[in-house]
Amino acid sequence: MATVAVIGGGNGGFAAAADLQTDGHRVQLYNRSYETIAAIDDRGGIEFSGAIGEGFVSIPVITCDLATVVEGADVIVVVLPATAFESLAADLSGLVTDTPILINPGSTGGALLFHEMFRSRKKDAIPRISETNTLTYICRKRGEDHVHVSSKVKNVRCGTISGSGSETTELDIEQLYPDITPVSSVLHTSLCNVNAVLHPPGAVLSAAWIEATGGDFRFYYDGATPAVANVMSRVDDERLAIGDELGLDLQPFPELFAEIGSTSSEAGESGSFLRVLKESEPNKSIRAPESVDHRFYHEDIPYGLVPMSEMADRVRVGTPLIDSLITAASSITGTEFRSSGWSDRDLGLTRESFDIELS
Repeated sequence: MATVAVIGGGNGGFAAAADLQTDGHRVQLYNRSYETIAAIDDRGGIEFSGAIGEGFVSIPVITCDLATVVEGADVIVVVLPATAFESLAADLSGLVTDTPILINPGSTGGALLFHEMFRSRKKDAIPRISETNTLTYICRKRGEDHVHVSSKVKNVRCGTISGSGSETTELDIEQLYPDITPVSSVLHTSLCNVNAVLHPPGAVLSAAWIEATGGDFRFYYDGATPAVANVMSRVDDERLAIGDELGLDLQPFPELFAEIGSTSSEAGESGSFLRVLKESEPNKSIRAPESVDHRFYHEDIPYGLVPMSEMADRVRVGTPLIDSLITAASSITGTEFRSSGWSDRDLGLTRESFDIELS
């Protein structure tokens, strides 16, 4: 079993810590803000329920000190919003040389961003960096010390950028997540970013409803209309076109969403984006954002769609709908997501275009 540094005290971080510790690993949990982890620090662990069982599990290390959490770790699992990746990668580059990193999930280009941050600071000591295409849990906190996991996501894609060759551990990600599906590169996982297809169409088209009701509706179910489904379908066509140009064998979103267990197999086989949403039992009861100041806009647009658009530009694929959603979301939120999102330079794609070792 492994010593796992889990970085992040949000929904996903709590779920990962509880799940991995109950599976027999030794978890060291970090969060930058103590307020978020104060309750579990007081109790010495996390209460959990749902798909990973029910009970309470002790967490050996709970800390706000990054150096403490990575000390002795066999692997670092980053479970944070993409908004935190750049500063975290910079901090880790001063602490880590050969400990593999798993970004869970990586949004569109998270592993590339980490690799570029390490490369620019420590060219001779870059760890192996992996990313998943979606979070391995569908989960929500039910209190300051309790996480409910409605589903452990199946067949999550995982891509890897090889390290500088100095790794001393033979740990495979499959030891943590046996159901994970390795793919050829992090370009594959980036272009299978589930949230980049799933969230922006509904977030943009439902913005007025969100503001009028304070999010008093079920985002994935009540907000699933033919118009939202049509926009999702077009976004997916553009995503697949980027993948085709890069020589990647990407699945259409309905198939992918069904394979990870987030909708019925029948909906996935049908190819209907409306059925995919309506038949998503794990997501059915999740409420809409309370406002447009939410990760569906401030994460899934700049770190989901913007990097896709940047990749499309590099391989000369048109993405008019993705670009329109970026523009509309920028206007809705008053944030210029083209400027704040990840550029091809941030991801290292300007260096002879995808010339790094991606697998």
